[in-house]
Amino acid sequence: MHDFGKLVYMDLQKSGSTFVSRFLRETCILPELREWKHGRLNGRPKKGVYYFVTVRHPVAQYSSLFRYGLDGRGGLYERLQKLGKGKLYSGDEGAFNQWLRFVMDYRNAAYLGEGFEKVPESFDLGFLSFRYLMMCLAKPERTLLLKPEVMELSEFVRENSIIDHIIYNEVLNEGLIELSTRIRPEFFDQEKVEKFFREEKRVNESATGAEQLGALDEQVRALLKRKEGLLLSLYS
Repeated sequence: MHDFGKLVYMDLQKSGSTFVSRFLRETCILPELREWKHGRLNGRPKKGVYYFVTVRHPVAQYSSLFRYGLDGRGGLYERLQKLGKGKLYSGDEGAFNQWLRFVMDYRNAAYLGEGFEKVPESFDLGFLSFRYLMMCLAKPERTLLLKPEVMELSEFVRENSIIDHIIYNEVLNEGLIELSTRIRPEFFDQEKVEKFFREEKRVNESATGAEQLGALDEQVRALLKRKEGLLLSLYS
């Protein structure tokens, strides 16, 4: 979380947050009051504050997490390694599907950490949709448990989300330009915005999450569509 007073960026993991953080520091005219990497809003949302988040297609995001682990990097890899599950990271054919089955099995929620195991099994929630929820709700762990049993999760999120604007990782440059020049131009130095994108070039993924979805086996694909329905709904 990057708190610039009237502008707050909820920096969801593996969604281009490092690039966005650099953009904000180089172009925003507001003083940065606080940085808490991937932090959650554990208090009430402030009135008059504009909250935004970046998101990424869950397949591309899972693929990035897996490849990060193959390189021996990332918090998720480190947790699984310490718990004796490091063998899940393999370059063998089918390893990504096997890793995804493990990650999306609720019985393994405690291995993933971040409080994911506290979410009731009845939510049938995927790890990445959980991470998104932790960014878009105030006092998220407590708020999530207030969801009425009969209410769909997506409806509950719409009613309780603090997020004013979503930027998609797949079109990150365009999204940041729109935010800084058309949606909230008063928060940015326009000359610095122009200079930033004149000098910085973001390297995008070679394949989108939607394209990568077809590479999963049928069972894993169905499981992901169900458990990551909240994130996928943002792409429909």
